[in-house]
Amino acid sequence: MKLTELARIIRSKNASPFITTVDVIFTDEAAFERAKTSGVLTRENIAALYRVPPSSVLGVWFVDLCLAAKASFLKPLASDEFDSADLYGAQQHVPMLELDIP
Repeated sequence: MKLTELARIIRSKNASPFITTVDVIFTDEAAFERAKTSGVLTRENIAALYRVPPSSVLGVWFVDLCLAAKASFLKPLASDEFDSADLYGAQQHVPMLELDIP
């Protein structure tokens, strides 16, 4: 099942000029638990998805109270660099849209 079928919101933003954060807010507790226990939302998988070294992934967190997950990683370029393609980090959630959650 695609992550988009389990989540109500998948969004990204700058956590700083050097960090992107992606938030996933799930539709219900069953969807949240499925994603949380799937082993898909890990530091290594986020690194591969965003083509950054695993050491650049600051963490993947699950917040039971709000049925949400968050992943944060260092950007290859600061948001104000000339070659940066997404000044606000608002388009960086797109790779997450195709994730399969077993």
